[in-house]
Amino acid sequence: MTHAATGRPAAPTRVESAPHDSDLSELRVQDLDLNLLKTFRAVYEERHVGRAALRLGVTQPSVSHALGRLRLMFRDALFVRTGTGVEPTPRAQRLAISVDKALAILQDVLDEGSRFTPDSTQRVFRLHMSDFAASAFLPTLLAAFDRRAPGAVIETLHVDECQLNVALESGRIDFALGHFADASSHFQRTALLHERCVLLMPRRTAQRVALPDDYVLDGEAPDTLRFVAVTSHPQSMQLLERHGLMPRVRAALPDFMVVPALLRDGDYALILPETIAITFAARQPCALYEIAGAGEWAVNAYWHRRFDADPGHRWLRALLLELFHIGELAPFDAWLAPQPPACA
Repeated sequence: MTHAATGRPAAPTRVESAPHDSDLSELRVQDLDLNLLKTFRAVYEERHVGRAALRLGVTQPSVSHALGRLRLMFRDALFVRTGTGVEPTPRAQRLAISVDKALAILQDVLDEGSRFTPDSTQRVFRLHMSDFAASAFLPTLLAAFDRRAPGAVIETLHVDECQLNVALESGRIDFALGHFADASSHFQRTALLHERCVLLMPRRTAQRVALPDDYVLDGEAPDTLRFVAVTSHPQSMQLLERHGLMPRVRAALPDFMVVPALLRDGDYALILPETIAITFAARQPCALYEIAGAGEWAVNAYWHRRFDADPGHRWLRALLLELFHIGELAPFDAWLAPQPPACA
């Protein structure tokens, strides 16, 4: 016996089944592009194909096409239609966690090249400086790091001048600070200050040879004035030669490290960079005098051009310029390069 149907039967829920194995393409990881993952996340969060399309700024057919590719890739329907939109399958719910992690990792990769956060960075900045420069310069720079980049580290490395090109290009050092006449054209540079040489001696020596306060060294010096030369500093040596003072040199030093002791206990004059002279004169009674025709040279920060856009490099360059500009930087060894070495 046949029973008549009462009323119109409800439409069954449509389930978009997973494709059969025979329909599967040979899809690989290379076929899964970023847009597919973004589409999956949008549909998963919106639970509606049309709203997902609006969110992504694409057409609804584009979203449907992307879902088709995803279904082939994962061999699962992923989303089933309901009366109000779509709902994820159990497989899609599990995938959502991994997709979110993958997109977050990709975003971090994309952001890495354009983001530098000083207050949270743990980056190590490697600088080429002389021993004197490190002792005079680092306290100020470290104090600035403590305030602005407390997790960052400064490491000073000594690199032979003939190896600077390789060290900067390879990233072994981030910056070289000083004056390098033969710097490669591949180097970028920014001038931090300009330096000149002055004549420095203990106050008692100036009184002994009766030098007036406005004395200027210009080819003539008292016969009883004796000198100490710092052989690693070409500008100082050139001025001793130019003013005929080499016969008066009683000691030759490789660097500036023992100069304070000589100023304290000795009776000698020196020609050396002004910022170093000011540093020494602040510790004990000294007299500083101008040298005619001493000239000036730039103290630069050098880096390789392939790091020109590096956010961390840009931050440290700006910090160095700021410290000099506002006068925070303690006087330091403005000459950081030795005489040009004989490099094989």
